[in-house]
Amino acid sequence: MVLETLAVTVHIVCVILWVGGGMGLLVGAEIARRKHGDAGALPIIDVVALLGPAYFVPVSLLTMLSGAAAAWFGPGFGELWIILGLAGFAATFVTGLLVIKPRAEAIAALTRNGLANQGTVLAKSLDLLTIARFDYVILFLVVLVMVIKPAASDTALLAVFAVIAALGAQVTLVKGMRSKGVPA
Repeated sequence: MVLETLAVTVHIVCVILWVGGGMGLLVGAEIARRKHGDAGALPIIDVVALLGPAYFVPVSLLTMLSGAAAAWFGPGFGELWIILGLAGFAATFVTGLLVIKPRAEAIAALTRNGLANQGTVLAKSLDLLTIARFDYVILFLVVLVMVIKPAASDTALLAVFAVIAALGAQVTLVKGMRSKGVPA
């Protein structure tokens, strides 16, 4: 019981650091964009590039490891909510590592080296913010799953989660593509 409690505590602290840190950056980018135009988000993208490997990758890995330890010492890995949590973690971790991090680093390098015109950097930055917004829809669904702990018999609740994911995709990804003139 002590090991499970310790693992759950570390897990919750890591989730707060991961989700809270990323949400702070997303909100900061949106406020900067609204206040200073699209170019206002560029300094935030540079911070994302710096924090990705130094902060977000380690804290997200600690989230997964402590969550796995909590499951190991607690209910095990057969519960649906744990499986959904692991799947959501995997999706957001892979998105962060293979999509968000390299794109943020590339944008930061273009900005730092002056190798791209402002329009290219802005377009890439807005695309990155669109991806990050949807990533956070999924992260918040993972948090909901971890708090509510649905079972396979909770079909209505699982359907609500699926609708939230679909609406999140519609509002972030599809709307983001349409605003750039890309057919959805």
